[in-house]
Amino acid sequence: MAAINADADGFWSAMPNGNRVNNARQGRALIQSLFPGGSTTAPLSAIRSGVISTASDGTQAYDLRVTVQSGRILLVQPGSAIIGRSGQGAYLGWELPAARTVTCDSPPASNPRNDIVVFRAYDTAQGDTIPASGSIPARIEIITGTPGAVPVDPVTWDATGLITTWPAANPGGGVGIPLARAQVSTGGVVTLTDLRRGTAPIGGVRVLLPGDLLTDPSYMPGDIRWFNGLDYWDGTNWNELGRPTIGLAARANATQTIAAGGLTFLNVTSAYKPATGITWNGSNQATVVTAGIYSMYCGVSNGFLAGANYSCCIVGATAPGAGIAYVAAPTFSTTTTDSSVSTTRWLAAGTVIRPAIYNNASAFTLNPTTQKPAEFEMWRV
Repeated sequence: MAAINADADGFWSAMPNGNRVNNARQGRALIQSLFPGGSTTAPLSAIRSGVISTASDGTQAYDLRVTVQSGRILLVQPGSAIIGRSGQGAYLGWELPAARTVTCDSPPASNPRNDIVVFRAYDTAQGDTIPASGSIPARIEIITGTPGAVPVDPVTWDATGLITTWPAANPGGGVGIPLARAQVSTGGVVTLTDLRRGTAPIGGVRVLLPGDLLTDPSYMPGDIRWFNGLDYWDGTNWNELGRPTIGLAARANATQTIAAGGLTFLNVTSAYKPATGITWNGSNQATVVTAGIYSMYCGVSNGFLAGANYSCCIVGATAPGAGIAYVAAPTFSTTTTDSSVSTTRWLAAGTVIRPAIYNNASAFTLNPTTQKPAEFEMWRV
């Protein structure tokens, strides 16, 4: 039996009859082949839609970022984005070179309202209708929600970050991605939530934006993302490639009274190695941002104190009861001069860590000008 062949769907720069032809569908297929897909088993069936990051100050990514300019007027920064379409590949859309302004509808009368700022693409060849005469087919639009005691979003997006269904008040079809939620109060105050999700060419580093979740999977082993460091996808999990130094080192710089018969959090207000990659309240509380293995140390010296019986410890957000919630439990000795504890523990994101001292004797004062100051260090291994 002779082999049976099948047509493919085209190639870039096709030249039928000697004439070069690059149609829109071929262009979308080219774009789709360069960006991460949205399925593990069906290549080119979906694409990860989102914003392409090109500019950041290390804290904020600015591409297509939405901010309040004044009142209900919103400012949308320049940027470009990938917007997928089922069976049609991907659109590469952009807003260049200047920022644009859009304005939310008038304030609701009695309850707040969620409006969604979207980047929307219309393709008349697919039956879409551009709503405003003379408009180009890529638009920044505000989709107005319905007021409610607990307002809900007027549109939703799928796991690839794509909006495909639009309210009756916003006809025309097309596809889009969310940029921000603008909650409008009855007084006209707009509170923004950044909803941008990131995408990047295959082989590049995909910057996670505020709309991304750390638990979002990838669909391609070797995919690389950035969130306070680099991770790669092994087909099942994200694995760390590298992180900057995370942690801090701090010591006391003022006297502190240690209460009798109980636990006192140590005020180590002078950070001689400023906090990086964790949240620090400036005195005695660190909050883990990135889960991992952390080494911790807490030490203090009161000099010789007859009858003293105290010990450093490391605890959670509140004082532990009967040893519960100690990260590093105290080890007591009588007539203590120096006391220190150290430990290495795996800590989940959001874990709160505090240096403390538990005193089983009379109250006393720690004085960093005459004794070794209380110290606390915490480092991600």
